[in-house]
Amino acid sequence: MIESYTLLRHIYQTDAARWNDQLSRLSELLDVGPLLDVPVRKLSLGQRMRCELGAALLHSPPLLFLDEPTIGLDVVAKEAIRGFLATENRERRTTILLTTHDLSDIERLCPRMILIDHGRVVYDGSVEAVRRQVTAERRLTVDFEGDAPGELPDGVLLEERRRSRLVLRFDRERIPAARLIGWLAERAPIADLSLEETPIERIVAELYRRAASS
Repeated sequence: MIESYTLLRHIYQTDAARWNDQLSRLSELLDVGPLLDVPVRKLSLGQRMRCELGAALLHSPPLLFLDEPTIGLDVVAKEAIRGFLATENRERRTTILLTTHDLSDIERLCPRMILIDHGRVVYDGSVEAVRRQVTAERRLTVDFEGDAPGELPDGVLLEERRRSRLVLRFDRERIPAARLIGWLAERAPIADLSLEETPIERIVAELYRRAASS
């Protein structure tokens, strides 16, 4: 692998001292130091992807194009690469243009999302903005110390009920989460809760559905 990195230094005519500093930084961040003397054909998919990211960044480009950078990787490898890219963007101010079908990549990394349907842009904006554009629905799961309340506020839908658990759907524009949680806590002691946004997959599917019908 180190031969490939050295070749790239000459291709991009990178100063030796700058190249060595960047190689040291990337080797630590991507944990590729032990792989530099390993032939590429012997690397696993996750190892090869980390090495390819290092190769792409050795000459410190201001703009990085990535196509499906986490495809086929296991959960640990995906999180390692997402964490690295987030750090590279935040600390080095590298602009990253990412194309992917893995919507978790978008949620984890992208402040701006562009959706394209047959060459036509159907959305261009932030993930949070598209959530509000498509749906204001949120999902609340509440575990109570004892029995769950029998009644619910207006506009709150019951998805699941157990003796001490409620799974609810509600419109954040009609009733804020804090008010709903406070309402429930007044009626029964809460042991635990979790609040979820509408899955990004559902939102994107709805945008494509609207685009197809327009």
